[in-house]
Amino acid sequence: KQSSFPRLSFSVSESLSLSLVQHNMLFVKDAIVIVSIITLLLLSCQQQECNGLAAPQQSRRTWIKQTIAVAGGLPFLTLSSPSVAAQQDETNALTVPKGKAVVVLGANGGTGQECCKALLRKKSRPCIATTRSGTLSWDAGVLENNLSLTTAKVDVTDFSDLSNLFVQKGSSIGAVVFAASVSAKGGDASAFDVDRDGLIQTAKACIAHKIPRLVIVSSGTVTRPDSAVYKLLNFVGKGIMEAKIQGEDAVRELYVSDQTAVSNKLGYTVIRPGGLTPPIDDGDMMENSMITPSVLELNQGDDKSGRLSRTSVAELCVECLDSAASWDTTFECYDANTAKPVESVGFSNILKKTDGTTYVSGRECRGKTWEELFMGLERDGGAPAL
Repeated sequence: KQSSFPRLSFSVSESLSLSLVQHNMLFVKDAIVIVSIITLLLLSCQQQECNGLAAPQQSRRTWIKQTIAVAGGLPFLTLSSPSVAAQQDETNALTVPKGKAVVVLGANGGTGQECCKALLRKKSRPCIATTRSGTLSWDAGVLENNLSLTTAKVDVTDFSDLSNLFVQKGSSIGAVVFAASVSAKGGDASAFDVDRDGLIQTAKACIAHKIPRLVIVSSGTVTRPDSAVYKLLNFVGKGIMEAKIQGEDAVRELYVSDQTAVSNKLGYTVIRPGGLTPPIDDGDMMENSMITPSVLELNQGDDKSGRLSRTSVAELCVECLDSAASWDTTFECYDANTAKPVESVGFSNILKKTDGTTYVSGRECRGKTWEELFMGLERDGGAPAL
């Protein structure tokens, strides 16, 4: 019997050393209490040996917890890994808390409308819909009594306009979705005024007011001036692709160089949709579950594209707020069955083909859930996502 007692003593010491060295989570301040716990453990071991029983070997840590719990009146040891807790804290810091409002810039545009509708359907975050006029041109009668929706007049090219809104709403804002773009109907503003300078002013205002996340709706093939899609869109949009990539680059530089952004873990997500198709009719979708993530594919490197609905883009804009994996990332998105290499996607989209390419870039992301879809994204600058 005595020959087995040192073995059990060593097991106890080994377990305590593991908790002290590997886990560093022994929350006992009084040395007397520590000695008392060890004594109780050893007495418990000895009692079990006297009864002809061996201390469980398959779960030493569980056995120690149970013994301490039986002792009663003594502190309970938490043997959880601090690295797990730290990782969870990091994940929480990189997501947008539920209940925080989301400002949608460009709420009268096609994608901006869908972002507002997505927020209202999910009912987890209030929506602040902003337009240049301060009024919505869509579904006003249906939405006017919705307490989760407020409107505001904002010119995205004016830093003071943005700042005044952020000051007025204070810490209630959790994210900003930049869905603004130069109007296809014309006007005084150019693509460089809105898609570049407006985005830069928005990023500066978000950083100045410590808004956790900025989501940017950009465009696929924006880094591919050699592609037919880029050339066509840039010509029709009077420099819009140039403006978008210049805006993107400026935002990435701001968030990596501004000390306020870095120290407060403020982040961004750049979403580059493929060819946009009309939104899915509201009557065809179940409340709070608009798009099945499994139909989508994300990619990085701007070498694949395809088509997807504005509704899908809006879902990505809203769902990425719950994902730490999408923090400080840039990615392309499209329906998986429409995926094509950038060199041939233009004709495929025109013909509305649904025979996805066999080409694999090696950076595709798929998933049955939104979090699975975002997992595997590489953060800008080469750092892997969570």
